Amino acid sequence: MYLHHLTVQAFGPFARTEDVDFDDLTQAGLFLLRGDTGAGKTSVLDAVCFALYGTVPGIRPTHRLRSDHAPTDTRTRVVLEFGAAGRHLRITRTPKQTYPSTRAKTGTATAEATVQLHERTGTAEDPAWEPVCANHQDAAREIDAVLGLSKEQFCQVVLLPQGDFAKFLRSDAKDRAALLRRLFDTGRFQELQNWLTARSKAAKKDLDDVVTAAHQLTERIDQEAGPTLQQADDTASQLLRPDAERPADALSWAQQLLTRAHDAQTAALDDEEASDQAHQRAKQDHQNAVDLKTRQDQYSQALAQRTALDHKAADHPRLRQQLDNGQRAEALRPLLDGLKRSALTLQKAKTAEGDARGLLKAAYTHAEIPHLHVALEQHHAERGSLQSLLPQEEHHAELGAQMAELIAKAEQAQGQHDEATQWLEAWPDLEATHTDRVTAMAKATDQVPQLKRDIEVLDTQLTAARKRDTLAASLAAAHETETKGEAEALNAKKDWLDLRERRLDGMAGELAAELIDGQACTVCGSLDHPAPAQLRPDQPTREHEDKARALYERAETAHSKARRTRSELAEQHAQALGTAGPATPDHLDAQLQAARAAYKAASEQASNLSSAQEELDRLRHEHALRTRQRQEAQDRLTECHARHKALAQQQHTISVALDTARGTAKTLSDRMNELTRAAEHLATAIDAAQATDTAAEHLREAQTAADQAALDAGFPTRDEAAQALQPARLLQEWREELQQWDNDHAVVTGTLTTPALLEAGAQPPADTQTAADTLSKAEARLKETAGVSRQARDRLTALTKLVADLEARLKDLEPLQARYALTDRLATIASATTTANTLTMELEAYVLAARLEEIAEAANLRLQAMTSDRYLLVHSDEKDAGRRGRLKAGLGLRILDTWTGTERETSTLSGGETFTASLALALGLADVVTQEASGRPLGTLFIDEGFGTLDEQNLQDVMDVLDQLRAGNRTVGIVSHVAELSRRIPSQLSVIKQRNGSTLRPRVSADL
Repeated sequence: MYLHHLTVQAFGPFARTEDVDFDDLTQAGLFLLRGDTGAGKTSVLDAVCFALYGTVPGIRPTHRLRSDHAPTDTRTRVVLEFGAAGRHLRITRTPKQTYPSTRAKTGTATAEATVQLHERTGTAEDPAWEPVCANHQDAAREIDAVLGLSKEQFCQVVLLPQGDFAKFLRSDAKDRAALLRRLFDTGRFQELQNWLTARSKAAKKDLDDVVTAAHQLTERIDQEAGPTLQQADDTASQLLRPDAERPADALSWAQQLLTRAHDAQTAALDDEEASDQAHQRAKQDHQNAVDLKTRQDQYSQALAQRTALDHKAADHPRLRQQLDNGQRAEALRPLLDGLKRSALTLQKAKTAEGDARGLLKAAYTHAEIPHLHVALEQHHAERGSLQSLLPQEEHHAELGAQMAELIAKAEQAQGQHDEATQWLEAWPDLEATHTDRVTAMAKATDQVPQLKRDIEVLDTQLTAARKRDTLAASLAAAHETETKGEAEALNAKKDWLDLRERRLDGMAGELAAELIDGQACTVCGSLDHPAPAQLRPDQPTREHEDKARALYERAETAHSKARRTRSELAEQHAQALGTAGPATPDHLDAQLQAARAAYKAASEQASNLSSAQEELDRLRHEHALRTRQRQEAQDRLTECHARHKALAQQQHTISVALDTARGTAKTLSDRMNELTRAAEHLATAIDAAQATDTAAEHLREAQTAADQAALDAGFPTRDEAAQALQPARLLQEWREELQQWDNDHAVVTGTLTTPALLEAGAQPPADTQTAADTLSKAEARLKETAGVSRQARDRLTALTKLVADLEARLKDLEPLQARYALTDRLATIASATTTANTLTMELEAYVLAARLEEIAEAANLRLQAMTSDRYLLVHSDEKDAGRRGRLKAGLGLRILDTWTGTERETSTLSGGETFTASLALALGLADVVTQEASGRPLGTLFIDEGFGTLDEQNLQDVMDVLDQLRAGNRTVGIVSHVAELSRRIPSQLSVIKQRNGSTLRPRVSADL
């Protein structure tokens, strides 16, 4: 991948639009990205990552990418042109951001994140851009296709984070495994291991299920057969296990029980048929007795009903007369109901008229309707005359508000005048005090740099002196611990080897103890074991040997740790002695405290110089402002007094006219409201009086209509018609009662003349109880024989199915045993839980260890050149201590010092050596990850910081290696603020930090 052009707008520290032409900047193959701390060097790399992947390295949120210095109406945007896989692409991205709303005067709107990807189809002189996609999912797929790197891989192999690799260099195997797992996507190997384990468990479960099912089937067959089919001499069922040798015996036993079940079902069916015939005869006899009893009961009930009907018929003439009167009066119901409503309406109208007249003045309480109309018009006329005076009342109020405002302005102007006068009187003394303060702070600022250098030197010497004295005692103790550990390791090894030799001598007895009759010998394969060897009384076991070996390994690990500790302490003591010299810590500490006190006092004064100078400038500006404010306040006072006098005269003239018009009311509006309420009461009274007259007329008309209708219906008066009215429900009940009597009379007469009932009534009473007892006994016998038959049938059905299932299970047993043996062996090897895995490493850990070994080999190609052939990274297969040691096996890194031939921990490297090793490791990882991900060459590479820890010779060696990286048309960008690099690298991209946002200034060799 090659970068061609980058444009950032309102991004990070860049408030404006900044452009970087990487084609010009990278002509020499090596360029420097420089700038002060916090200027935004890393933000340039963030912009590249954001353009390609939509996020920045790390876990920073994308909504914080917008520059705090940018104008609110400027959108954040990043445009990147790059080449990869033979294509020239341009990608434009904007993050989710808010901006001022154009529809509302206040508030903001939100713009969602966008992406646009174009490909250049024309030439460099005449480019033509064709759109590729404009949504995030398609853009991500295109970027992945052309780069072949995920964001995690891109940030590790293109934007080399030196600080992260220094941590990776010194981290433990767990942290290394986490990073390598993300970069190389080895999760698929863990998934394969989990899949194998799951398959093994599934195969074991299938096998156990078949064995368990076979056991359960034999138990269920025995249970279904029961004691009825079992005989005293029958053999109990053979419960099956994975190693059962006679499954055919259980099948034969089950088939014999099935034959007996057939015979038992045939006998039960014959008994059931005989009992069913007896039951049918008893059932018919019972039915005949019940039928006779029913006819006799019907005849007796009909005689009783005839007597009851004759008793009811005595009251029917009076009931029929009331029903006739009620039906004729029902036609008058609407007129009579309307008469009641008219009377009620008249009463309500009179009540409403009385309420309305009660709200009027006494003169209008009993006035006729025409007089009320005249009074209403008089109120409207008076209100109209008051309406014309409302503008004068509003003007009077406005004059009062203007006068109050002038008084407030005058008081404010007087306060500003007095405040300015008081401040100006104190100005001469205030100016002299701040001028002297600025002079003293300027002198302290000149002393700060030298005092800071003194503190750094003394602090370094004091730390080294304390470390020197501490390491001297620790070094002696470490030497003693190493000697003791060496002796313990030798003794533990001797014990382990002696125990192992004794076990090998008695191995024949140990193997013979595991022999089982009928199973093949693991040594010779024979199924017969005529004379097995005997175990010795003191024969060690595998557990004894493993325990002795574990004790030796722990002792050897402790000895190695003690040896490394003593070596590290010796090297650290020599370094501390060279830095501190012979001075005591107390003497150096006293000098350091004195230097710090002087530096603190000078820094405090110097840190306030800028604010003190700004304060003095502010006070001088305020002096001019206060002078101008005092004069302006005096002018406003004079103007306010003159205008207030003129407005007071106008307000008095208007007040005289308004007082006459208002009368007793406070305002014209109050007086108009009084007239409005009185007019409303008059209008309401007029309407109520008219409604009363109308209701009286309607009542008279309703009375006349009701009287005539009563005569037409046959009633002398409307009151008699009202008395004849009955509820509709009661009339319906009378009609139904008379109709029901007629129906019941006809039914009873028909029943008593039926020949069958007459014949039944003449016969003796039916004996149903005797017939029921006989039927009950027949049913009990039928249920008993049916139950036996059903039980025999169910037993035969169940046994038939169970025997078939047992036969099927026995057929599945052997292939399941073979499948479980294969899957279990593969799963235990992949998860390192068997001795067949000689490396005791899980599958994913094995792959990660291989990748780390490739990374170390690639890193050593450059580390040797950068360290003058002194250091090499050594990949270690040692296990980390802990419960999950197998997973972490093979992920160790150590440093080999070829000058001394010793290996040591990476944490013992100095700052410069750590940077060199970390850089070599980062470059090696970049090569391996790139080859693993896509195999495409990386045209652009960024190295972030760390060069300040190198001396001149190491810096030259590193620069030589970086020069080699440019081979093959590769560009290397170094991110650093080290001054020496700015002299060595002519092509530079400077980041200039300013108060209103940073800017980018590219410079190539011709510009310098």
